[in-house]
Parts: sequence; structure tokens; C-alpha cells
Amino acid sequence: MSDGISLDLRARAALEAHGFRAAHSLGQNFILDEAFLARLLDLAGVGEGDRVLEIGPGPGLMTALLAERAKRVLAVELDEKLRPVLESVVGERENAEIVFADALRSDLSALVADKLGAPWRAVANLPYYITADLVLKFFETRPLPESVCLMVQREAAERLMSAPGDKNWCALAAVVRFYGECEVLEEVSPRHFEPAPHVESCFIRIDVKENRLVPEAEEAEFLKLVRCCFHMRRKTLANNLKAVYGMRGEEAAARIEAAGFPSQVRGEALGLEEIRKLYSALAAN
Repeated sequence: MSDGISLDLRARAALEAHGFRAAHSLGQNFILDEAFLARLLDLAGVGEGDRVLEIGPGPGLMTALLAERAKRVLAVELDEKLRPVLESVVGERENAEIVFADALRSDLSALVADKLGAPWRAVANLPYYITADLVLKFFETRPLPESVCLMVQREAAERLMSAPGDKNWCALAAVVRFYGECEVLEEVSPRHFEPAPHVESCFIRIDVKENRLVPEAEEAEFLKLVRCCFHMRRKTLANNLKAVYGMRGEEAAARIEAAGFPSQVRGEALGLEEIRKLYSALAAN
């Protein structure tokens, strides 16, 4: 900043000046270490020319750092009480805009088109209880982001990165694998947060694929089948097909066998390539 005050000191001073206290109910755990956040953004690969959608800017320290290195930043914050703090920390940066809204209830496609532009990336240090919903929300946004970088609970990272055969293999992990490749960029100790959470965290990156298993026009129907496979864990896939698609037992068994699987296979035993074979079998006349 032009006054020589570091961003982390500015954020702390703004929080104190406005009497802001983090709300446990909103999952607010802030990172107020400028050097550490800069390292995370280095790992995220955010650079000149990037357009970045940030969810949950908090006091705006990461927002300001993003604005220093990206072409444009749009930050979506739920808590109106942070408005004066964000105004103080982010300041009058022409390439940064704050929108106060619930990201999960917002039309992100419209926000990106109206205020950000494409191609775009997502970055977030978000409340952990909305991790799954927000990841899915990003994948529903069009155009899709080039990458998604998130601070998540370690257990969530393990679930997002799970593979077929793992105990954590689930519909969410399958959707993530359908859209992109996920990796842990940094393991983050609770000491980096204020207040410190009671869990270990990971900063992850999902690089979105340009080419996916099915054409875009068929994605919704394919992902319906993905979710069907995990609809009732420990139940057979045939039972799931009956519940989700209203099939008779004989028809479900026949379609499963046509895809090359035993009729008693469980849906959670399948990987994406195997689900695509089932998808083709279901689509066949």
C-alpha cells in the first residue's frame, strides 16, 4: 500500500477498529499472514492476465494479494459486517470488486459473465461446511473455471481425491474426477488460522479438463447415473437403478450385464470408465 502499512497489519487493524469478531456459525477462520497467503497463491499459479472469482474473502487480505497479481478479481462475501473491513483492506483497487451475496444461492454463471469474464479461475478459503456444495456449484457454472483452488479440511481433501476401491470413494469424488484432476498443494496447520480450527487443513487445486468422458450435452444425464451408483451404499446397483430410474428388477439386471458386469455388482465398486459403459448400455435400445 502507498502508506507503507503491510496488508496483514492493515487487516488486523481494520478488524479491531470495527470490532469484528469471527462467527463460529459462519465457519470464519481467517489467515492473516501476508507471506503465507502469497506462498499459497504462488502454488495456485495465479498470475498476470488471470480473472479470479474468490469466495469468502473475509477481511480481504487474499483479495488484495490477488488484485496485485491478477487482471481482475471478483470476491463474493456473505457477511455484511465485513463491508467496512474489506473497504479498508482492499481499498480502491480498480481491478477488484466485492459482491455481498450467498455464493451457494447466487447465479455464478451470471456473475462471471457480468463482472469477471472468461477464462476464469476460482480461489477460496471457505467455511468447511459448504465445501462439497461449493465444489459442485463451480462445476455447474458456465463457462467452467480453468482451475479451482480451495482451502479444505484434510478429511475433505482425502474424500475429494479418493479413487475407486478406496473407502472414501463417493459420488462427490466421482464428479470431481469427471471434471478435473485434484492435488494437494500444501498441508496447512491450524496455527495459520485465526481463530485456530480444531482440524488440519489442505490447500488443494482442481485443474479442469477440456475433454471429458461424454459430450457436454450429455453431462447432466451421465452425472445422474454417477449419483445413482452411490444412491444407496451397500445395496446392489440393480436396486439403485430401480430406485432412481424406476426400472423393473429384470430390466436393471439385463442392462448391468449388457455393460459387462455381474448383476449383483454394487454401484460404489465402479469407476468412471465402468460407469460410462453402463451409461452406454442404458442408452441402447
